[in-house]
Amino acid sequence: MRHILSLIVILCVFCARAETYTVLVYHGANPPYNFIANNEQSGIFKDLFQRLGELTGHTFELVPWSVAKGQKLFDEGKIDIEPGVHPSWRSQRGVPGIYTNTYASSTEVVLGRQSDVVVTNPTQLYGKVIGRVRGYRYGDFEQHFGRDKILIYDNISEKELLSQLLYERLDYVMLGDTTADYYKRTVNAYKTFKEVYEISTLPVYIRLQPNLTLLQIQLNKALAKMREHNEIAAIYARYGTTLKR
Repeated sequence: MRHILSLIVILCVFCARAETYTVLVYHGANPPYNFIANNEQSGIFKDLFQRLGELTGHTFELVPWSVAKGQKLFDEGKIDIEPGVHPSWRSQRGVPGIYTNTYASSTEVVLGRQSDVVVTNPTQLYGKVIGRVRGYRYGDFEQHFGRDKILIYDNISEKELLSQLLYERLDYVMLGDTTADYYKRTVNAYKTFKEVYEISTLPVYIRLQPNLTLLQIQLNKALAKMREHNEIAAIYARYGTTLKR
């Protein structure tokens, strides 16, 4: 009986009709995951979902929003998919969602201007103003936020925060190391920025609306094939970064 049920699931995966799904990406200021090049969406997420579309037969439409607005639209069921997240970052949302298998990892860091600063404990950052993209979550590290602790300043994107760091309006900023490395590599003014503290390294997944269980199976199958042939690593390398698992 179990064998028959497995065959039914497999047949459903291969016989499902092609659909169009919306994929949340964050404006044009979240490189190398998403950015605008030649007036078009570009980056890791575009290439990833283009290949997933080829493997599943579905169409994936990238829709750019701010983090806060995008999360609201997902809760309202107006966005189908959000890539590159860990479940703990969305556990407090109205619609936590369901997840594919992991396909990469993300390291979140505190970035500063000074290269001689060594931070071994978050308490060393107390009294400092640290920039954060509005809507991003940082798990256990958030226990250090608040009055007489780390003072948080929210902005809409990493791009805005890095500009404020450059002009000394912030002491530090929090962002993913992949995005930090991209900006340091492509913007001369940011080349001397240094990571002063690693917040976390976590696996990331593709988040789906809870009703998309069949799509979850299809994406897991496609991601497994891409991992087997090192296709995900090749996409990351295309944008000058290394896939971390």
